[in-house]
Amino acid sequence: MKKTETKALNIVEQHGQASLSPGQKIFNALLRKLETERQLLAAWQEMIPLHQQHYVSQYQPLIRSYHGLAAQLVRLLDDAYLAKGLSRHDQEKISHIICSLGAAVIGDSDAADLKRIYHMHGGADADAAEGRRDDSEESAQQADDDTNASAGYGREGAGKRRKSAKAAAREARQREELQNASQSVREVYRKLASALHPDREQDPLERIRKTALMQRVNIAYDKKDLLGLLELQLEIEQIDQGRINSLSEQRLQHYSKVLTEQSAELRDEIAGLEADFRRRFNFGPQEALSPALAMRRLKSDIKGLQQHIAALKNDLLAFADVKNIKAWLKSYQI
Repeated sequence: MKKTETKALNIVEQHGQASLSPGQKIFNALLRKLETERQLLAAWQEMIPLHQQHYVSQYQPLIRSYHGLAAQLVRLLDDAYLAKGLSRHDQEKISHIICSLGAAVIGDSDAADLKRIYHMHGGADADAAEGRRDDSEESAQQADDDTNASAGYGREGAGKRRKSAKAAAREARQREELQNASQSVREVYRKLASALHPDREQDPLERIRKTALMQRVNIAYDKKDLLGLLELQLEIEQIDQGRINSLSEQRLQHYSKVLTEQSAELRDEIAGLEADFRRRFNFGPQEALSPALAMRRLKSDIKGLQQHIAALKNDLLAFADVKNIKAWLKSYQI
């Protein structure tokens, strides 16, 4: 993916200028922040389909294989439970192993014998546990509904209060700022549209170029992507560094307002992708997560599964002889 360069948009301190104004510094800081957020969003968008591809083609077949081998081990240990020479403590260890393995295996299998074995060795009733989860979810939903209803009542009551003159004036200023910010985006768009309108171009090749550029302009304008529009102005040399350096404080204020909103939208989009990814792949809410970390964890999980599968295969071969089970149980710690 081509990296978008925004350095040219930075306001540069001029010769003889003491320092950049507060408005200029805010504008530059917003450009840097937006570029960081753009890159992070692009990294998520690139990683998610790649992660899904590896998850489906590599991880899922391995987990199915692992569960299949674990089911064989559960059945083998159950058969060995009443073997001659096993102490009561050895049997407790076998039950512990069966319950530890069975909880995962049952979720990936409809085999009735596995459920029977699991329950016989003290495993929790999976159906009852599911029922408890449903009850818990229903209770949580009811609590959310009650909270929302209460919050709605409060809002309704608050809405009936009269606004103070100070609050009304503040809202009026905010509306004016939004209008000015929106007008600034429209002005940039109109300048670009005037320069790039393909219908005004006689040269066929140039018309194709302008058509492609105009499509990018329209996409950026639909998204209220001021940064993208300004970058296009730079690309077609409609503005240069001198024009950027000479932006008025009022214009910078309007631009910064739009860029701040654009940054918030990017953060919301990133947060949505991350939250959905955490839910789908069991990352805790406080667990560190980034596109790079997600891929590293998947690769680590795949490697770990491969090692577990190899170990299970060796155990199944060895445990065909009950003597080996007895010997192994001596070192097994609950």
